[in-house]
Amino acid sequence: MEKERTLVLIKPDAVAKCLAGHVITDLYNLKLKMIAMKLVNVKKELAEKHYESLRDKPFFEKLIKHLTGELHGKENVIAIVYEGENAVKKIRDAAGKTHPEEADFTSIRGKYGRVDSRTDCFENVIHASDSRENAEKEIKLWFKK
Repeated sequence: MEKERTLVLIKPDAVAKCLAGHVITDLYNLKLKMIAMKLVNVKKELAEKHYESLRDKPFFEKLIKHLTGELHGKENVIAIVYEGENAVKKIRDAAGKTHPEEADFTSIRGKYGRVDSRTDCFENVIHASDSRENAEKEIKLWFKK
């Protein structure tokens, strides 16, 4: 099988709760190769481009505030590119369902995620590309060649 690349964003809620190391360890166990990693102070423009497909959703603005760190003390995002066989699927499976309360308790979102009742924000710890095509677009958005 051919290698593929995928993007993972460790979101500001995970960084604020000092969970980044745990998330990276969980992903390390998938035996994929980490080929790029950086800390990003996410501006509104980048967040809006990243979530462009969700622009018409009622939760779009909250999503942007989450990714820019506005809801979590202006924390940054850790952007990582992984490479390997079935990288997209392996990471999506490890991440678990988007809604942390519906995610399997052994998944990353199930272990570390929560719904913040004050902001009604899904603190789901990571973003993981949902397809090979989206991974390619997202990697180009977050990383220069």
